[in-house]
Amino acid sequence: MDLNTILTLQEAGVDTEGAVRRFSGNSGLYERFLNKFLSDPTFGMVSDAFATGDEQKALTATHTFKGLTANLGLTKLYDISSEMVNLIRGGDYGAAAGTFPDLKTAYDEICGILEKGFL
Repeated sequence: MDLNTILTLQEAGVDTEGAVRRFSGNSGLYERFLNKFLSDPTFGMVSDAFATGDEQKALTATHTFKGLTANLGLTKLYDISSEMVNLIRGGDYGAAAGTFPDLKTAYDEICGILEKGFL
């Protein structure tokens, strides 16, 4: 991954430095996991759960996505998914569903950056 991609990710709210530390300083390994994020099915599970209105699946999938994004330093995605998990657990599934478009927008932004960076 080139410096421009790293800087663009950081501008989009990605904690690349913290994530590399979590990967024991191995930036190559971190880059491989970021590349795998592009094909990870978890966001699709979140999307499907909200599309069908399945609250339990939405909670499980969003919680899983929250963990994935935390590990990769995808702070913006983590913050939004964390809020959604808290809303669902607090009994406000409607507010969580209303937040899903924000999650999708942030997800699309990160994926667009990653796709350009790995070409």
